[in-house]
Amino acid sequence: MSIFFKYLVVSGFLLFALSCGKINGSKNKDVLVAYKGVELTKEDIPEDILNKFSEGDSLGLLKSYIDKWLENQILINAAEENLSAEEKNKDKLINDYRNSLLIFEFHQKLVNDRLDTAVSEKEILDFYTENSNNFVLKKNIVKIRYLKIPKKSADLVKIKKLLQNPSSENDESLKRYAEEIALNFYLDSNWLYLDDITKEIPLNENYNQQRFLSNNKYIQLEENDVLYLLYIIDFRIKNSPSPIEFEKEKVKDILLYNRKLKLLTKTQEELFKKALEKGDIKYYLK
Repeated sequence: MSIFFKYLVVSGFLLFALSCGKINGSKNKDVLVAYKGVELTKEDIPEDILNKFSEGDSLGLLKSYIDKWLENQILINAAEENLSAEEKNKDKLINDYRNSLLIFEFHQKLVNDRLDTAVSEKEILDFYTENSNNFVLKKNIVKIRYLKIPKKSADLVKIKKLLQNPSSENDESLKRYAEEIALNFYLDSNWLYLDDITKEIPLNENYNQQRFLSNNKYIQLEENDVLYLLYIIDFRIKNSPSPIEFEKEKVKDILLYNRKLKLLTKTQEELFKKALEKGDIKYYLK
């Protein structure tokens, strides 16, 4: 029998099983295939595969799922026949895994129900100040204003003035101008890694970043009739103290993590104390 003919036979069987239903010997089940008495039914097939099948989209996908199921069943059967009783005994492993999952879920519930996630500015500042030696920059960072604009659309006198003279009025004008003609722009006041900026502008790959930052305030570059305009508001060099604005989210995460550990430790201690008081714990040490 050719492979193609076998596929047609199996496909026809699947179509029949899915559309017409029950196989002899199985009650109230749409059995698709069986291996040594273990049955795979229509109800066992993932819904997305059944939906595709019902739409006439993928008989092959269903066949692939069934073949994978058969491979697993054959391997399970081989393991059952070839492993010793001791090798097959996974009760402790299963129980340990279940217990770990239960503890994890319990911890999650405690955190969701009882953890205070509000972190004040004072808490952030205090932690940052007390641990300032741990906040050191690994890369150069900058505060910038940046525009990438077509050369033919550029009013350089106006743009340069707006870039280098920050004010609420100038900032709004620059934003409107950028939204209208810029190919890309960044006008926020957040700290950024200089490496991320230099991916956007055509700088020489061998340039010295620290020298570049120290010697430049306004940078204007041109490539393929496109202008790159960069105004450096402020910068910090790597290995120098990292500004608190750059570390706020990290500090907040640390504070919440420490708070979470305290909550879980306190809960554990309370549960242990309560178990002792109720007499639930009995030591049998000699």
